[in-house]
Amino acid sequence: MPGLDHVALAVRDPRRSLRFYRETIGVEGAVREEEDGYVITTAAGVAFTLLKGVPPADPGEFHIGASFPNREAVMARREELRSLGLSEIEWSDEPGYVSTKVRDPDGYVVEIFWDAKHSRA
Repeated sequence: MPGLDHVALAVRDPRRSLRFYRETIGVEGAVREEEDGYVITTAAGVAFTLLKGVPPADPGEFHIGASFPNREAVMARREELRSLGLSEIEWSDEPGYVSTKVRDPDGYVVEIFWDAKHSRA
């Protein structure tokens, strides 16, 4: 079965988006600068690409998910996001699952979550 190899987003300002995903969300990996943006290659080998372009006016149900190792890590990141002034657009806290959703600078929804069913910890 094929694996997920890459995700590419059209963003207005690739440098701003790189800072957001690295510093605010916490996406880790090797960063490579390209002519039109940046590629973050995660430890799982997924190339997360931020290319200069025009984001969709309405991304619909599309969102990006960043998994965290446990409930406490999500709660801590939620507080950090709040302290940065990011508005939470959705919150869920139930047994075995916790999730917060915010918008990135281009309007994409980013979910920070922990799911006991899929936990790598």
